[in-house]
Amino acid sequence: MNLLVMIFVLSLAALVQAVIPSSPLLGQAQVPAIGAVVVYYALARKRSDLIIAAIVAGVIQDGMGLIPFGYSSLAFGLVGVLIARFKEIVFVHEVLTHMLFGLLMASITVWVTYILLTSTGLIELPASFAFLKMCGSALLGALVTPLIFRACAWMDQLMGLVESSDSTWHELP
Repeated sequence: MNLLVMIFVLSLAALVQAVIPSSPLLGQAQVPAIGAVVVYYALARKRSDLIIAAIVAGVIQDGMGLIPFGYSSLAFGLVGVLIARFKEIVFVHEVLTHMLFGLLMASITVWVTYILLTSTGLIELPASFAFLKMCGSALLGALVTPLIFRACAWMDQLMGLVESSDSTWHELP
């Protein structure tokens, strides 16, 4: 059941990411909805769930574009494991925490993907464009991650995957 809910949530996030248009002012950055789901699994679930979510999220992300399969999985996995290392020392269910880690997930994922694509010669973009896209992704990640985190927590509670005592969702406004 856990895997089905994960795939369902990632599919919805992919739909959101595909439907919302990108802006030239933000370096053509897409809303990092898939990365926000990985942030949820990094902060609220066990490490094995995070690794599966990062791999599936990467496959979906790479399948939506022209990126070779595995690049986004690597980026999501690296950043997800980094975020998971902090979950014992941060307030996991606070909006500011979600915003900060959403910002980190989006910007580092764009940076890692850019490095991988340029080092293999698949793209030739100036670093200034990558920086603009990284900043745009970071801004969008900070805005969208709290919403997606709450939606994922609600879905897990609705399906009975987490107890209400395991989460502070019922205490959130």
